[in-house]
Amino acid sequence: MIDKLSIDESSFTPAYVQLTQIIHDLILSGDLPPGERIPSESELCATFSLSRMTVRKAICDLAARGFLRSERGRGTFVVNPTTDGGLFFIPDFHEMMRERGAGADVKLLGVRLAKTGRVPAGKLEVRKGSRALYLERVLKDGAEPVIFDRKYVRYDHEQPLLEAELGHGSTEELFNGNPGMAPVRAELELSATVLRRREAQLLEGRAGDPAFCMEQHIFAANELKVAWGWLIYRGDRFSFKSLSRQL
Repeated sequence: MIDKLSIDESSFTPAYVQLTQIIHDLILSGDLPPGERIPSESELCATFSLSRMTVRKAICDLAARGFLRSERGRGTFVVNPTTDGGLFFIPDFHEMMRERGAGADVKLLGVRLAKTGRVPAGKLEVRKGSRALYLERVLKDGAEPVIFDRKYVRYDHEQPLLEAELGHGSTEELFNGNPGMAPVRAELELSATVLRRREAQLLEGRAGDPAFCMEQHIFAANELKVAWGWLIYRGDRFSFKSLSRQL
């Protein structure tokens, strides 16, 4: 399977990040099951026309995140997930809508340039009081609102984001005009919650309805934190898959 995939050399996304995503997706899909040895560094270099340093960086990243382990003299293997740390598959909303043949719409509720308080400044790794964009959006499945998106975005006064860019598309597409801030990875934390009154109004639910909260830490290729925020998913419209060792 892996030898049928390729690296997009025209993409702004670094090659090691693309390779990381390829292997990550194969693990989550089951094409690389727990316990299986992945191709060696030399094989991956030959398959994707990459340097050994690039391949090693991708493997080290996946190992640090708990997906792979290296055994001296034997190779690198897919980790068998433990029951206390399942690997979750979190679907991209826009990609999910495209696969379903449905239209994904984004409604921009508001955007403003704000001074960061202690928490947003710490999350974005900027000085307290620095300016950042704060935006709120609702993501729709056709005409039905299903996700409330709130985030702080690092502000670059030389290449500011336009309201037209903020009002549509995925987070990655927000930075199309600024390759230096283009997201290449995200750290996500999923938790259960309930809709608060304003969230319920925006998502056409009721206060107290079950929901998911997805905290996002979004990074550019140079490990620059470019965005931080939350996605509130309607609990009746989404489910999340997990890989876990069978009992």
